[in-house]
Amino acid sequence: IPNDAIKIDASSQYITSALNDMHIHLEGDAWNIMFPPEKQFSEDDLDFEDILFPYLANGITTVQVMSALPEHIALRERIKSGEILGPRLILNRMVDGVGEAWPPPINTQVATPEEARQIVIDSKDAGYDGMKVYNSLDQECYNAILTTAKKLDMPVVGHIPNALSVEHILGAGQNLIAHSEEVMKHTQGDFSSEKIEYFAEIIAKSKTWATPTLTTSRKILALFDDLDAQLSRPEMRFLHPMARGVWSYLIENIYLKIPPEHRQFIRQGFNGFQRPFTKALYEKGIKLMTGTDVLIPVNLPGFSLHDELQEFVDVGLTPYEALRTSTTHPVDYLGELDDTGTLEIGKRAELVLLEANPLDDIANAKKIMGVLCIEQWLDREEIQGRMDNLHC
Repeated sequence: IPNDAIKIDASSQYITSALNDMHIHLEGDAWNIMFPPEKQFSEDDLDFEDILFPYLANGITTVQVMSALPEHIALRERIKSGEILGPRLILNRMVDGVGEAWPPPINTQVATPEEARQIVIDSKDAGYDGMKVYNSLDQECYNAILTTAKKLDMPVVGHIPNALSVEHILGAGQNLIAHSEEVMKHTQGDFSSEKIEYFAEIIAKSKTWATPTLTTSRKILALFDDLDAQLSRPEMRFLHPMARGVWSYLIENIYLKIPPEHRQFIRQGFNGFQRPFTKALYEKGIKLMTGTDVLIPVNLPGFSLHDELQEFVDVGLTPYEALRTSTTHPVDYLGELDDTGTLEIGKRAELVLLEANPLDDIANAKKIMGVLCIEQWLDREEIQGRMDNLHC
């Protein structure tokens, strides 16, 4: 042990590997499309050290961005070099068919297999880590993306395009299904145990991982039930102003316009399919991972990951099993389990010190005494001080 090492008294406390959020969205210039010109955010307005710190404060040292933007590539390198403090970024570029869902520049749209192949090549050259596929891709463009990405050793993550089947994307080798409701939409409203068993079984036989993002659906339902309560949560003070604006835009233009009958379908699907399907996936041996879909209302950066851990326990995982979905499983998915992800001598130290045992109650994972990230120790006092001064 070096003489100048920081020594921490961890008597009667608990250490776990750091947490990972494998499905977030991150603020950036492209989101200005949701704001009128006079309310748009400049580069100086986007202090990414502030934006990202709530993840570290909640014990999260790696996040996977599902709609990464060009400026995030430089940000990733600044974090890696230690120039600024933040969680490690895994960056996926989002690609979709033409004229649907998220508009450019949040999304990249392709109309032909040739365009699809080229966007993967361009993304690799630009420095993105992977590709995220979305709803409106046709089969030819989707296949071109998968084939090209495999040649370039880029994972493909995301949705199940509406024109395709669950069976097709599993056979194509998509690395990750980003939401449990992506499978649900292919049930035609049949939430029977037989249908749940069927989809869990075919996914278990594949090499595809899953982030169920139960907290996303839970929060949408909470938004329907009491929007004011969600927007008055004490943690809202840590949300960046751009994220607040994105929430307002999406709530006003999408969520509040969902008719009552479809709101009821979302509720039935969450309770009747997503929750039992998540448990069935785990029982079949699928290595589930935590993902929160942050930047989508009303998921709060960092805090919502603990909500997802609680969701996993509520559907039947033990606290130990739930904790693994945010520690060893993501590290295994990234192919780094030999280097980190467990508490072993010689491994990279990304650790969280807790005042109570999370194996007794998963909520104890929120009782953070300190975080070790990229060789920097953040104790509770420093974490609280930084959080109190966010976005000042």
